[in-house]
Amino acid sequence: MTRVVVIGATGKQGGAVADLLVQRGHEVVAYVRSAESPAAKALLAQGVRLATGDLADPDALQRACKGADAVFGLSVPFGEGGKDEEIAQGRLLVDTAARLDVHLVYSSVRGGDRLVATDIDHADSKQLIEAHVRERPVRATVLGPVYFMENVLNLGFSRLGDGILANPLTPGKPLDQVSVLDIAGMAVHAVENPDELAGERIDIASDRVTGQEAARILSEVLGREIPYQQLPLDMVRQWAGEEVATMFESFENNTDFLDIEALHARYPAVRWHSYAEWARTVDWDRILAG
Repeated sequence: MTRVVVIGATGKQGGAVADLLVQRGHEVVAYVRSAESPAAKALLAQGVRLATGDLADPDALQRACKGADAVFGLSVPFGEGGKDEEIAQGRLLVDTAARLDVHLVYSSVRGGDRLVATDIDHADSKQLIEAHVRERPVRATVLGPVYFMENVLNLGFSRLGDGILANPLTPGKPLDQVSVLDIAGMAVHAVENPDELAGERIDIASDRVTGQEAARILSEVLGREIPYQQLPLDMVRQWAGEEVATMFESFENNTDFLDIEALHARYPAVRWHSYAEWARTVDWDRILAG
């Protein structure tokens, strides 16, 4: 049994990692802002220990991580302090893991190992955090997830609640996507195999689908026709801001896709999900009722 601290355990990624670690019999400590939140109480009910603090508190983070074998960590974009705040969070996490000689499994973003400005703050910040990983004496496995399948569950953006699938990409544009279930699978595989995976950096994707294909799959899973509708980028700018619009522009222009088949063959222990397999794991009645 390994003792693992999970940062962001009340969120999508960290929650999936904590769930899988518990399933596999590890001792899990969730680092949470408040032990009183419903999500934190749900973790407690699963047998997860709680440690309170935030990613700007070096003393609380050090206390939480002391004695752990591994830490699953991420930095949180879109905060009030913007890019600088996220970079500070990531650097503190790296420095803490280095000081305590704990295996850090850090969830970054695809391409975060490059140092090329993208004009997408949440990607640029992770480039600088990864540069810090390379500079410090830390045992780290860095994961570079692509676009999340779970983003479609944001009904305000995807408009699935209105019976359509809306997205800024042209209908036939392929997009590499990953489920948080597979981020968790890769993260737990790294935790369980530190000798093999410390020092590795792995971009990860579960499947590649176009908007039209995603709409067809969701139609089959939901049992009703879900047409695809392309959103104008100007509308996305208005709703979600320049950074998100720029991200979708980069997806539209992208020709650099991951070799998903080779990735899955290299890590067969991860229970990879196709888009259809992922869609069948979702409690759609609950999502669409909300």
